[in-house]
Amino acid sequence: MKDECNLCSRVLPLYSLQRCPRCKKLYCRSCMTTNLWSEHRDLICLNCARRIVAPKRAGTKYSPLREYLWRRGKFTNHATLTFARIEGIINNNLPLGALRNEEWWNNNQTTTQGHAWKSAGWEVQSIDLKKRIITFKKTATETAQPQKEKRRKTSPTQPFTPVPVKPRRIPKPSKTRIAKAVARAKNIERKRAETPYKTKFKPKPAYEKRLYKTDAKPTSKD
Repeated sequence: MKDECNLCSRVLPLYSLQRCPRCKKLYCRSCMTTNLWSEHRDLICLNCARRIVAPKRAGTKYSPLREYLWRRGKFTNHATLTFARIEGIINNNLPLGALRNEEWWNNNQTTTQGHAWKSAGWEVQSIDLKKRIITFKKTATETAQPQKEKRRKTSPTQPFTPVPVKPRRIPKPSKTRIAKAVARAKNIERKRAETPYKTKFKPKPAYEKRLYKTDAKPTSKD
């Protein structure tokens, strides 16, 4: 049985492929990496790892500017911002066209930046490219809160469920094994209790065998 890797498109046997626990797709070992952001350190595919490191933001590049102008519209009708301030709001750099050409700041809703401030109820009033200052003017008296773009619905990730582990069962010893152990212990005790010589005969030491005869012992008279 063979299948195809969903990233590198190589056809490999099933035992060489692994299933990602997040996206539930098959990948080869070269397209899998360790999930360092998880306690269990399981393997995930490179696509899921990229989504964890650099997740996609909802909305466009200038959506933070739209939300900023909408909040400013609650208490003022004019907002003067420098280019550096706008770059700090959107957390990104402005393109070169915004620094050199005034047409980039037109109030056309077909452009991404124009749609950002027009949807919040603002429009560009004046531009000074030398001082790098732009002035916005509020046009609508009351605007609705800009809705964030909904992300594409994805299948929810299932929580990690550990594999059920059966408790270790300690087998009970059989009656035969118990009887053998008891008999072995009794034999050891019996051997310890026995005398080294079963009779009263005591062997003669070596020096006595050399000095005296084996059939007669020296008496006190000798």
